[in-house]
Amino acid sequence: MIAAFTNRCWAGETVSTMKKNILFVEEQPKARRELEASLAGLTDRYDMRFVGSGTDALEKVETMAFDAVVTELRLSVVNGAQLLNEVMQRQPRALRFVLSDLSDRQATMKCVGTAHQFLSKPCDPGTLSAALDRALAYENWLPSERVRTVLMQLHKLPSPPQLYFQVVRELQSPEASLENVGALIARDPAMTAKVLQLVNSAVFGLHRAVASPAEAVMYLGIDTTKSVILLAHSFSYFDQIRDSEFSVENLWKHSIRTGNFARWIAQREQADKQLIEESYTAGMLHDLGKLALAANLPGKFTEAAMLAASRGCPLWEAEEQVLGASHAEIGACMLAIWGLPIGIVEAVALHHHPTKFLSQGFCPLTAVHAANAIEHAESSGSAHLPVDADYLAQLDLDGRLPVWWEACREEEKKAAAK
Repeated sequence: MIAAFTNRCWAGETVSTMKKNILFVEEQPKARRELEASLAGLTDRYDMRFVGSGTDALEKVETMAFDAVVTELRLSVVNGAQLLNEVMQRQPRALRFVLSDLSDRQATMKCVGTAHQFLSKPCDPGTLSAALDRALAYENWLPSERVRTVLMQLHKLPSPPQLYFQVVRELQSPEASLENVGALIARDPAMTAKVLQLVNSAVFGLHRAVASPAEAVMYLGIDTTKSVILLAHSFSYFDQIRDSEFSVENLWKHSIRTGNFARWIAQREQADKQLIEESYTAGMLHDLGKLALAANLPGKFTEAAMLAASRGCPLWEAEEQVLGASHAEIGACMLAIWGLPIGIVEAVALHHHPTKFLSQGFCPLTAVHAANAIEHAESSGSAHLPVDADYLAQLDLDGRLPVWWEACREEEKKAAAK
């Protein structure tokens, strides 16, 4: 996966070769020795520390900085969930991984929101190193230390209460349908993100990335899905977002519409099923960074919105001035660290700057870039599409834009007529 990422590297970006400091927490002495022995071959890439308790881990966190903390979930005195909460407060830049028994789903659920990724225990060293490499490699394209700190402050992803209760009602029904639950979740960016985060974690041991909420629900099952949704809602506080410059409802509608447009564009290009699914999911999640910023850093987000309004510039430009990065970068960083498919991450990160990705043909980024522009034009009543013409021309797709726009209008009419 890392080789694939390096080969598909974005224009002008490099990956750091400095060793990363990793803290491993394993309470059982035998298991700790086995873990240390299994990872001995990684000393050329990582400086690793191994401790036997949450208390010892917190002492280490007080004395040195870590790039990642990998902890056993069930610890005495200070358990894994408590440890990760403390790490999140003391070293917000550190990536947080949970080692969990596959059967211990209830305990694992307690770490949703504080852990970036879940790893099955016993953990194969190859799986562990690949997960670390992937998360740390993506972390390298964050523009600055300031942005790393901002990213780690985003602890909650809001979801529309009305849709949340629709999902809960469906889940609580004796005749609960996995298909219906998946369809409901697919309508909401925050729920989609949390469900895909969990199902793409190594704890499920899947051999391929899952991009569709409906498919994710099939893997998770009713009980696990219910836990994920309830926990996601526990830190989804729409009532706290009262910024006059930001409408959650408008963002929700824009996200749903952009996802649909991206899917229809990919279908019109006769893309394969996976590319179509990734285009839809990326369209749904392309503005996830806005949701995260508005919920977690409302002051800074308001400042960026006011700056954009006063200067007549795009919001992403103002965000870069105020925060050091745009909502696109922040949203993509979150999705990349969580382990979502790379096509989705690329589309979210670069939907404003598609030429930065050295693509050779139609991909989810193409679909989302065009879909976002078409949706903005449709919602504003403008005849102008704010697309990167040079990007489409490089792919010999500039003549397809009118076809895509008309396809979106046609498909939307068909959907409304059903």
